[in-house]
Amino acid sequence: MELWQLLAVTPGQNKRQLLAGLHRLGRTELTTTDVNRTLYARPATFDHDDATPPRWRLTAAAVRSGAAIPPLAPRALPRCYVGKDPRAWQTEAFDAWVSNGRRGVVEAVTGTGKTTVGVLAVAAALDAGEKVLVLVPGRELLDQWYEVLRSSLHGARVGRRGDGHSDELTFHSVVIAIVNSAAKHEMLPPGMPGLLVADEVHRYGARYFAQALEPAFGARLGLTATYERDDNGLSQHLTPYFGDVVAGCTYDRGLADEILAPFRIAFVGVDFTSDERKAHDEHDERVRTLRRRLILNHGCPPEPFGEFMVSVNHLREGGSGNPRAAWDARGYLDAFSKRRQVLADCWSKHQALAMLVPVLASAERGLVFGETKSSAAHAAGILQANGVRAMELTSDTDSLRRKQRLAAFKDGQIQVLSAPKILDEGIDVPQADVGVMMAGSRSKRQMIQRMGRVIRPKVDRRPATFVILYVKGTAEDPETGAHEGFLEQVSDVAQETEWFDSSAAGADLLAWHLWGRLSTQPAGSRL
Repeated sequence: MELWQLLAVTPGQNKRQLLAGLHRLGRTELTTTDVNRTLYARPATFDHDDATPPRWRLTAAAVRSGAAIPPLAPRALPRCYVGKDPRAWQTEAFDAWVSNGRRGVVEAVTGTGKTTVGVLAVAAALDAGEKVLVLVPGRELLDQWYEVLRSSLHGARVGRRGDGHSDELTFHSVVIAIVNSAAKHEMLPPGMPGLLVADEVHRYGARYFAQALEPAFGARLGLTATYERDDNGLSQHLTPYFGDVVAGCTYDRGLADEILAPFRIAFVGVDFTSDERKAHDEHDERVRTLRRRLILNHGCPPEPFGEFMVSVNHLREGGSGNPRAAWDARGYLDAFSKRRQVLADCWSKHQALAMLVPVLASAERGLVFGETKSSAAHAAGILQANGVRAMELTSDTDSLRRKQRLAAFKDGQIQVLSAPKILDEGIDVPQADVGVMMAGSRSKRQMIQRMGRVIRPKVDRRPATFVILYVKGTAEDPETGAHEGFLEQVSDVAQETEWFDSSAAGADLLAWHLWGRLSTQPAGSRL
């Protein structure tokens, strides 16, 4: 009722302005979480724009109806759906996709449950007598989707294609297919209506993967944590096929609905040794020189970065027929790789990781994200030497050992997993409460996916801790523009963002981490 009054008088307020107004009205027990929860739970009454944070207003229907706040109407689920009750945002996203002609992309922060939106869409398609193809990027998601659909759908024959399976939609209601396998075949039987669900849809903007996006599927749903690419794949392949983002779940919504844990972020800046600085600067200068030459002399597009890299790799293979262009392309890629390796192997980062041992030791589970396989293994070794039960998980880890280590991580035999990109997406990682980034990423998507691994809600509602290590004065440094998109998205919803420099001690970081746990207060009563 108070929120209605505040927005009726002054529309366009964000959550913090609304909370201040509620406090002036005497509701001092309330928090921004309470405000968000109520705003998002009443879409018939409250609407918002696309600002960060959102600015809220009353819907036209709410203005016409006066101060009456309508109750939430129950939604009918598809008949063959027998899974767990969907969250409010999931049914809202499903409804928005249906209202958009059953086309569009749902963008939801990692950990909020975007798979359930896909399962609802699959169930509705089966109710309508349609065939369904679910595209996944790899075998881990192939098996995860298979188990979820088998347990959530009544009377559906679910098959798989890829990783040794060759099921077809001719004989199955639903087939989950690894995109590489689906791209080689026409999956939808002629004359049959169908739905295509693309999990991790951003991956399929690559030219070869886009061949799996069959035009015969009339209904199309993309699922992703961050709908962006470093090349032109969205505009060339994905948007023409799926359309735009139609719904999703932001950090604000996930925190309001208590399906994400509150989180705190620490940036820890470190310095190179003199030898490391010299090596980095030499590689960096060569990268910059050759990049200019590749753009000005050899026609590589400067942006987006992914298209630039595609062009460089084409030149490296001799695609232009110009030996000088091939030489420059190979030199650029060599310098780029060596610069990355210097950053990954920075001695001070490893010292900082050792300094973080008390923080990781206090965690129920921790994740360390490295840049390379060797740096991930080295990080695990540092933690082991300091008494932490840690193991690395890389692409060199065979399937059986990978499953064993994930199971050991889940039951507490392993306390910390150290990995490069393998944990970014496609693997169901058990809940962790501390994450450490050993290498900065230019990709907002990668940063968000990695943070999503540690912000699943905890039983005691303690906040998650996310620590980002970076070398000052390099491309990793936020002062030079690193993490700009990531920071813009999370800075307003993080409980706290703290900055530590190389003079900080392990005791400082441990005290900051533990204070975040002790100072967490239970949410106030609902509005």
